[in-house]
Amino acid sequence: MLRKYLPFAALIVAVCLGVTGCTTNPATGARQITPIMSPTDEAKAGAAAHPKILKAYGGAYSDEKLGAYVTDVTARIVRATNQPESLYRVTVLNSPVVNAFALPGGYVYVTRGLMSLANDEAELASVIGHEIGHVAARHSAQRHTAAVGTSVLGAVLGAVVGSSAVNQVLGLGSQGLLASYSRDQEYEADLLGIRYLVNAGYDPFAAADFLGSMNAKHLLEAKLRNTAQSNSQTSWLASHPATPARIEAALGHARDSGIGRSAGERNRDVYLSAIDNMLYGDDPAEGIVRDNRFVHPELRFAFEAPPGFVIVNAPSQVSIQGPDRTIAKFDMGNKPAGQEIGDYLANSWASGVRIGNVERFNVNGMKAATAPAVIGDYNAQLIAIEFAPDQVSRFILGTLPQAGQKYAPALREMVMSFRKISATEAKAVKPLRLRIITARQGDTVLSLARRMIYSDHQAERFRVLNGLSAGEGVVAGARYKIVTE
Repeated sequence: MLRKYLPFAALIVAVCLGVTGCTTNPATGARQITPIMSPTDEAKAGAAAHPKILKAYGGAYSDEKLGAYVTDVTARIVRATNQPESLYRVTVLNSPVVNAFALPGGYVYVTRGLMSLANDEAELASVIGHEIGHVAARHSAQRHTAAVGTSVLGAVLGAVVGSSAVNQVLGLGSQGLLASYSRDQEYEADLLGIRYLVNAGYDPFAAADFLGSMNAKHLLEAKLRNTAQSNSQTSWLASHPATPARIEAALGHARDSGIGRSAGERNRDVYLSAIDNMLYGDDPAEGIVRDNRFVHPELRFAFEAPPGFVIVNAPSQVSIQGPDRTIAKFDMGNKPAGQEIGDYLANSWASGVRIGNVERFNVNGMKAATAPAVIGDYNAQLIAIEFAPDQVSRFILGTLPQAGQKYAPALREMVMSFRKISATEAKAVKPLRLRIITARQGDTVLSLARRMIYSDHQAERFRVLNGLSAGEGVVAGARYKIVTE
């Protein structure tokens, strides 16, 4: 698979023959243009990014035992690299998003969302190996060299976590300063990650297996959202190549290693024991999503999205995505206790935005105001609700002009569903947990799937969660993951 990208590599060699500013990449042995970003600069950029990463991903997951386990797996991978003396600081992020990345300076991040999808230690190690491969090959420094003039921190962050997430954290908006790893760099990191798996004694086929689970999750989510989604589209990080192509390449690298499938370690039971009872999905401290309902037990409010819409929770806001690219955003803000809600909307929140007439109304006993606006390509409606004298709940609703008023009633109903909840109702909200169970004689995929919290697509969800292909059954005595309260 990598042979497809040889023309680019050949170009680099040709350039290096004509100039003196070239070095040998320590991880790959290939000749490359010397990055102008020094290792010291990379380390500084990584250290500066660390608190921003924590903020964007809900902080570190507070399970010391799990953190120590991931640290041990990372150390084993590091010892299998060509720089075994390197030091890495590992953080399990308290985020349901499936993601992992590593920053220059030795910062490695794995979300609990990714750990819930992985099915054994070797799969986790394959992801960590891929991300360390990016650092070892100095891909961030190469990215910076190719785009001199951009923010060093922005270039590093943009490469590893994706432009949209970085723009949100750094407040860069749509300036377009950030870029992703190149396709060549992604395949190079895959190759290095599988090489590290082999050197560490793991099964090299684990990388392809995890990518297969990622692809299955991607397709199921598209189905749940009622959207047409090709399996050739990108998943995992927005900066990664299409998953099916990566699976094909990863299988090829595993075969080339000469290590047979399952000849290396997988450590499935150890891994499943480590993640047993791990928080799954949203952290109640940041609100939780249940089907089409969003509930925040700590701030004590709830609202319901229209049927066919999907709620996506993040630390700073809640996004609601609907058909025909209809969108909505919810967040909270502060205002002076004496400021009237309509005045707040027009002169504080929407200051600098051209809005239409402000109208006052009432939402379940709370004063509210609304005004139309045009934001980008969208016809928008701004709604501010006085949640408390000094606290405001805010919705931004957006529909494309061609949709007309088709979704207006449903979006209005969502806003009107916003309400405060009682202490008793808040206390009844339970977080979801990942539980490890053992299949008994006579158990089937469906019988185990029915033990999960979900009321729809039960068998499909169970298969994706456990890396089972279509038609593959459960084995008596084997352990599996389910999601329950």
